[in-house]
Amino acid sequence: MAAPMNYATSAQLCTLLDQMIWARCAKEQARPRHRVRLHALPPTMWIRPARGVGGHKANRTGTLPATIAWRDGALRAADPARVDSVAAGWSVDAAGIHLDGAIDLAEGHGELGRPTGAMWPTHRAPLLSAYEATRLLDEFIEHGELARWTMLTHLERFAHECVHHVADSICREITGVEDHEAAGRLLDDQQLDLVVTHVVYGSSGPDSRILRSLDRCLDPATTRNVDPIRYLSTQIRRDLADQVRVAVGDPQVGPRVRRVARSLGIGAGLEQIISRYNDLHPSDRVSTTRAIRALTVAPSLESTAVRTVFEARDV
Repeated sequence: MAAPMNYATSAQLCTLLDQMIWARCAKEQARPRHRVRLHALPPTMWIRPARGVGGHKANRTGTLPATIAWRDGALRAADPARVDSVAAGWSVDAAGIHLDGAIDLAEGHGELGRPTGAMWPTHRAPLLSAYEATRLLDEFIEHGELARWTMLTHLERFAHECVHHVADSICREITGVEDHEAAGRLLDDQQLDLVVTHVVYGSSGPDSRILRSLDRCLDPATTRNVDPIRYLSTQIRRDLADQVRVAVGDPQVGPRVRRVARSLGIGAGLEQIISRYNDLHPSDRVSTTRAIRALTVAPSLESTAVRTVFEARDV
């Protein structure tokens, strides 16, 4: 994306991810009973991707965001009574590169910002009383929850921007209309708004496909081959497309069925299409019902696949 979500920069979105990761770690952290240092280690960093990785975004900025895997979590409690040095191991596997190492955890004021290209050698944090450390952990949780809903707001805006293009692309695929030709509409504005609402917030309860994607994005393994912001934007487009197809009654195999129908050309009957499809995709074993649904989706639109099959049948 030229401008991630069009309303926020990659840095702003990564900061929200950082706060969400710290919050998750804070929930798992035991509340201290003595003085302690709390090291909020950077959950993300800027890396220089391998050659040919990252596309226009990497070419423009020279860096991509990557999620860091910390051996014992991104929020680390250090006991000041220990006389030996304390270190935190880390690794990054993203954008075609692997980085790893360890940094020393020491007393002092922590670094601000996000590492670029290389990890800091030392991370410093002030000494806190048990009460101060507990209050700080609670603040991490509170800020993480706020960040989660702020991120969801950005994702909702992005979904509203994308849904018309997604629906138009699906309409062209169904009808066989070329890019330079005018296409009809699968769904009106109100129906598209419902698609976005379902994808972002779900149909019932505090869960949705996007919230689940957001939770997965906090795991470094999820973004091994793509930066976390691109992962989220890709998931939104994919979920919107799935929900648009559900809204118009297009089965999951619909695009493949229509592709087979068009490849066979005029004169192909329904049984021939199904037989050819099952030869090409034996694991699907498409049924007559699903094939008909795929060829008659959105009856208000004139599909070249539908026209081919039913003109041949009427001959």
